Amino acid sequence: MNKRTEDLIGALSEGVVRVAALPPPAARAGRWLAFAVVLVGALVLWHGPRDDLAARFSETSFYVPWAASVAVAVAAAVAAFAMTVPGSPRWIAALPAAPLALWLGMLGTGCVRELANRGTAVLGTSYGCLEFIGLTSLPLGIVLIWMLRRGAPLMPAGTLAMGALAAASAGSAGLELFHHLQTSTMVLIWHLGTVALVALVGLATGPRALALPSVNRP
Repeated sequence: MNKRTEDLIGALSEGVVRVAALPPPAARAGRWLAFAVVLVGALVLWHGPRDDLAARFSETSFYVPWAASVAVAVAAAVAAFAMTVPGSPRWIAALPAAPLALWLGMLGTGCVRELANRGTAVLGTSYGCLEFIGLTSLPLGIVLIWMLRRGAPLMPAGTLAMGALAAASAGSAGLELFHHLQTSTMVLIWHLGTVALVALVGLATGPRALALPSVNRP
């Protein structure tokens, strides 16, 4: 090693500040999920839980898709934080796939059952679902972006899409606790449809929202 190389190494090492290591992705996801539980829980209490909630939780057609939506939120949050760690396996992005398939499958089965019983799909509008899930996803998304930017999101679009999926699923789970939608068809359209829309917004805005000067370039 010549003198010039030694001088260069010395110059690069001057002023280096030690950076504390981030907690594991699961721990960071847990903190965000705790915030989501507090926020969504407060909104449910503010609106008032639905009168038939206890009865509905005794029905498989209600509590299984509801639990699946919660599982999607948890799995997507863990996946989003894991995707900010360079070298994470690619399969991590598939974590929400199983609960999402269960959620979609249960609602789809309900739609088929309703079609067989009624002879037609029961459709209607519920802009309140769109509004609640969308607006709930906003504060959850802002906090999530702040937390994700502390990592190194090398795939910002996919990372934020996963985070948006987590936020929207949490909002959908909360909405089910106080809002009445009596048909699986309407839940499928207004809940999963809004969740998909929020995830697409995350996919589109991820490159800008998670762009880091030292890691990502616009």
